[in-house]
Amino acid sequence: MSENILNEGYNKNSELFFKGVGENIVSKNSKYLDLSMCAGSILLGHNHKIFKKSIKKILKKNISNFAAPNIYARNFSKNIKKILPNTSSIIFCNSGTEAVTKSLRVARAISNKNKVALVTGGWHGSVDQLLFRTGKNLKPIKLSSGLPLESMKNVILIPYNNIEKTNQILTKHKKNISCIIIEPIQGSLPYKDIKNYLKFLEKFAKKNNIILIFDEMITGLRTDCSSVQNYYSIKPDIGVFGKSFGGGLPIGFITLSKKIKNKIDKMKIKVFFGGTFSGNPINMYVGNEVLKYIIVNKKKIFSKINNNAKFFTNSLNKFFLLKKLDLKIYRFKSMMRIVFTNHKLKDRYSRDFLERKKNKSIFSFKKYIKSQKIYLPSSGIIFFHIAIIENTLNF
Repeated sequence: MSENILNEGYNKNSELFFKGVGENIVSKNSKYLDLSMCAGSILLGHNHKIFKKSIKKILKKNISNFAAPNIYARNFSKNIKKILPNTSSIIFCNSGTEAVTKSLRVARAISNKNKVALVTGGWHGSVDQLLFRTGKNLKPIKLSSGLPLESMKNVILIPYNNIEKTNQILTKHKKNISCIIIEPIQGSLPYKDIKNYLKFLEKFAKKNNIILIFDEMITGLRTDCSSVQNYYSIKPDIGVFGKSFGGGLPIGFITLSKKIKNKIDKMKIKVFFGGTFSGNPINMYVGNEVLKYIIVNKKKIFSKINNNAKFFTNSLNKFFLLKKLDLKIYRFKSMMRIVFTNHKLKDRYSRDFLERKKNKSIFSFKKYIKSQKIYLPSSGIIFFHIAIIENTLNF
C-alpha cells in the first residue's frame, strides 16, 4: 500500500520513529544517534529536564491555547530582546516559513516594490516567492510546480560570497528592489569567512534604501546564545528566527529594527500579522522557560557544543586526509556538513557542481551511515547539542 502522507520523507518503506531521549531517536526496531535534532531546533537534546518540567508546569497552571493576547508572549519577547539587541519589535508566527512570508510582506509594504534580491544557496522554507535555485548565469530554476507566474519575474538572484558580481547585479536593479534576503551562514555550506560579504550587503542596502533581511532560522540562538548579526556586528533591518527558540515546539518570529518600526508608524500602513496559533500561550511558555535556562547556562552550553563540534570536524577532516578521501566537513559553531569533495569551496553552486557526478557514492555513504544506526537527515546538515555523550565522539 502506498503512503497516504505526502510530506517529505514519507513513503511505503519509511522507518517511523516514536520517541526521542537525549542523543537518540527510536523506531520500532532500532535506536539511532540523531544528528539532526529536529533540523537544528533542539539545543539541549531530546526530552531535556527543562522541557519536561515546562510541560508539567503547563498542566499544573492550567495554561491553555487561546487566540488572545497573553502574558507568556510578552515575557518571552522581553528575554528575546535581551539576546537580540538589534530588535525593536517582534512579530510571533507559527513557523519559519510564515515568518519569512510576513517579512517579505513588510518589505513590500514599506518600499511599494515587488522585486526581491535572493542570495543564492540559502533555504527560506516553503515560500512561493523564494522557491528557486540558481542555474547557469544565475538564472532562477523553480524548486516546485504551482508557483505563481509572477514569482520568477520578481526574483533576482545574487551570488553568495561574491561581492563583485553581487554589486553589479544590485546596482543594475536597485531602483526596483524591495529587499535583499540572505541566510548569512548556510546549511548548504557552513562557510564562516563571510563577514566582508555581509558587511557589503549592509552598506549597499543602507546607501540605496533597500531593506536587508537576515534569515537566521538555523543560526539564531545557536550562535553563542545570540545571532550571526550580533556575532559580526551587523544590523539588518529585519531578522527572521525560529527553530531553537521554540525549545522543542514549533515557532517562528520576525524582529524589526527601530528604523523599520518607525517607518511603519510614520507611513501609517497596515500590515496583517494574524494567525490562530501565533504567539500561543503553550509555545510561548515552553520557549521562554527553555530560553531562560539557556541564558543562565550559556557559557557551559555553548562551550561544550562548540568544542565537541570542533573536535568532531577536525578529527574527521584529519581522517579524510590520512585515507586520501575526497571528503571534507565545513563547520560554523555547532552546525556542520559533510561535503563530497576536498576542493576549496565558497558557495553551494560550486559544491553542487563538484558533487553532481558522485550521486551513487553519496547514496552508498548515506546507506552505510544508516546501517550504523546513525540518523543523518536528508538535508545533510548536522547539528550538535549538549546531550551528546563524550564516548559517542571517540571514534
